[in-house]
Amino acid sequence: MSDVKKSGFDVKKLLTNSRIIVLIFLVAFLSLVTGGKFFTYGNFVNILYSISLTGIMICGATFAVLLGGIDRTVSGNAAVCGAMAATVVLAFGQTTGGAIAGLFAGLACGIVSGFFHGLVLSRFAIPAFLLTLATNEVLYGIVQFITGNQLINVMRCDFMNWIGENRLLGIPIPVYILAVCFVICYIVLNHTVYGRYVYATGGNRQAADLSGVPTRRVIVIAYTISGFMGALSGFVMSCMNKQASAAQAMGYENDVLAAIVIGGVSMRGGSGSLQGAMLGAVLIGVITNGLQLLGVPSIYHNLVKGVIIIVAIAWDMLSAARKSGTATNPFAGLFKSKKKVTA
Repeated sequence: MSDVKKSGFDVKKLLTNSRIIVLIFLVAFLSLVTGGKFFTYGNFVNILYSISLTGIMICGATFAVLLGGIDRTVSGNAAVCGAMAATVVLAFGQTTGGAIAGLFAGLACGIVSGFFHGLVLSRFAIPAFLLTLATNEVLYGIVQFITGNQLINVMRCDFMNWIGENRLLGIPIPVYILAVCFVICYIVLNHTVYGRYVYATGGNRQAADLSGVPTRRVIVIAYTISGFMGALSGFVMSCMNKQASAAQAMGYENDVLAAIVIGGVSMRGGSGSLQGAMLGAVLIGVITNGLQLLGVPSIYHNLVKGVIIIVAIAWDMLSAARKSGTATNPFAGLFKSKKKVTA
């Protein structure tokens, strides 16, 4: 397990991180072209607020990616939790007790969903992408059943309004929730035996098995954490929107994956860090915010994100090939004509 690339907090690496350099360049560039609108305390808080939901999902989904898997059900879990919580809140007359009961009910759904995925993936050779893609559709079907394809308003619930609207020291409550989730998950990944097991299992599951690592249990716990975080983000989303809907969080799984890949977490597993994934979310948030301030139509935002994801994945594959010594020039021989073989 000595070859596992575990990424803790290193100041030297942080200062030489290409993503940090890109972020600094973007901040400087956008500050100049927006006439100072970008470089303000209020705008930075807005960026953190805008990435708080995807950030909470990232805290859980990073565990799955570090294992060499993927969890596309973060959005479905968010939708189920939001719908379940809103339904329970209405049943209790939108009281604080109802909101807390709804929160626990929604989180329980996320935990069950994550546990199921972990159990299946740890015992059967099913691609995580296909399994979570399919079950995400099932989860949204459940949401449609719960909501009846109607909006569920929870505007009179004081507890949910407090989470969605209030600020402490000028910072929105969802940002604090993100910070707590990040700190807990960072400690788990970097300062616990389980965290070492995650990197070992993602780096080489066979070697981890031979070393005595309980890889099946590691996988189950990882996907359970991902399910929990996805559900928690769904509850926070319902608090922010004061409602739940059948299409809640739809498409968020793509933003989560984009941030994780841009942040340097390898899709092959065993390499990367949670702080890198979170930095990827900040980069996407900065780019999206900059495009909005520059007046770029929203229809082009996904185009920009797509290009960034392609570049990030290509960079990840090229870096891995260089380290393994198998990198080749992809354009070599592309325009050379084949010589005719004569008898």
